[in-house]
Amino acid sequence: MNNSAQPSARARLVRVLVTLACLVVVATILWQLLPKAAFSSDLSQVGQGRPALVMLREVNFVGGDRVIEHMLEIYPDYEQNMVFLVVHTGNPTGQNFAAEHGVTDGDLVLFDAEGNAQSQLSQPSGINDIRQFLQQAL
Repeated sequence: MNNSAQPSARARLVRVLVTLACLVVVATILWQLLPKAAFSSDLSQVGQGRPALVMLREVNFVGGDRVIEHMLEIYPDYEQNMVFLVVHTGNPTGQNFAAEHGVTDGDLVLFDAEGNAQSQLSQPSGINDIRQFLQQAL
């Protein structure tokens, strides 16, 4: 007589559902960790005939996430006249940018069309802060 315990159909179903739930949770967490902006990080665009708004992003902090969300909201209003960029401190270009301009996560630096740094805004708290910053500086 073979007494090997076969899992019931219900136990197999529960195991499959738990596995799927775990995969969904992991996928959701990974999705949240993906970069939220489609802004370029190519600083060679600075000084190419259009003003550039550059944000420094440090992935270990959350302030930059909010600033990126604000930038995404105002981007359609400025995309024809200005370049939006995000540089990350996870690479040497971002580290050099941070050191050169004295900025941290979520800080903005506005460059004129010739590539000269015009002004900085430290971690704007909302869309209106960014709009006022751009209107005053341009």
